[in-house]
Amino acid sequence: MITVNRDRLLEEREHGDSMFPFCVYDVDYLDGQVIFNLHWHPELEFIYVERGKIQLQIGTKQYSLSEGNGFFIPSEQLHAAYPSSIHSPFKIYAIVFHPDLLRSFAYDLIEGNYLEMVGKLFHCELKSTGTVEEKEMLRILEMVIAAYMGKEITYELRVKGYLYILLGDVLKKQASLIQKEGPKQIDDTKTILLKKVLRYIDENYPKKLTVKDLASQIQMSEGHFSRLFKSFVRMTAMEYINTIRINKSCILLQKTDRKLLDIALDVGFQNQSYFIRLFKKQKGCTPREYKAKMKNSSC
Repeated sequence: MITVNRDRLLEEREHGDSMFPFCVYDVDYLDGQVIFNLHWHPELEFIYVERGKIQLQIGTKQYSLSEGNGFFIPSEQLHAAYPSSIHSPFKIYAIVFHPDLLRSFAYDLIEGNYLEMVGKLFHCELKSTGTVEEKEMLRILEMVIAAYMGKEITYELRVKGYLYILLGDVLKKQASLIQKEGPKQIDDTKTILLKKVLRYIDENYPKKLTVKDLASQIQMSEGHFSRLFKSFVRMTAMEYINTIRINKSCILLQKTDRKLLDIALDVGFQNQSYFIRLFKKQKGCTPREYKAKMKNSSC
């Protein structure tokens, strides 16, 4: 099974490769109590729910997505996904691609009239009970997933063709909404502030961090910051920092043979016992058990 890289908030990895910057990720299990944590990336993304029900967070807003429904997430949009219930099964697909995949070598009509608008797109929900256009977009998402997973000869051509249709439908849908309701007013002030804090955490997690340190990054009082952070991330700042540290330790456990104490210190824990206890709480196994499981896994 392909899984989402959860260790980094601003994703810096390449989805697919430079010749075909496209990938489909399927996720049907929880990492702790989330499907994937708050993050953002320069790529465009479609979410498709094949089974169950999830809660999708886009910036400050929450959306409930049921089986057969989808969602379009524009570039640089902060987003996360959570189960509707810890005990409810689900399966989602995340279709992630860079707009460069659709560009031509020469500046043409497609680039000038449409692809230059990619940075101005806003998110939108795709409902199986919605318009004819939404139903068609969901059908095409299913075709994209099938083509990518099957990887039959010429699948890249078909995927790229489907993406042109989907992007065209997104632009048409959003133009229609603007005509009916006027330009979207997006208040992203809080999102910008939160991104700054999350980036700071990602760059400084090995160090001793306090709520005061984080609040000072965006000139807020500790109380105001703590309320803002928890309303976005669904955990306290210190809980989030420890989640990042545990995820970073997973990489070291997989890729190195370093001692547990050294790994704990490298990711910001000063106490090995606390590191092991928190690791087991988050991952359901000890660091040694995790390392053995990853070594024996073919994933």
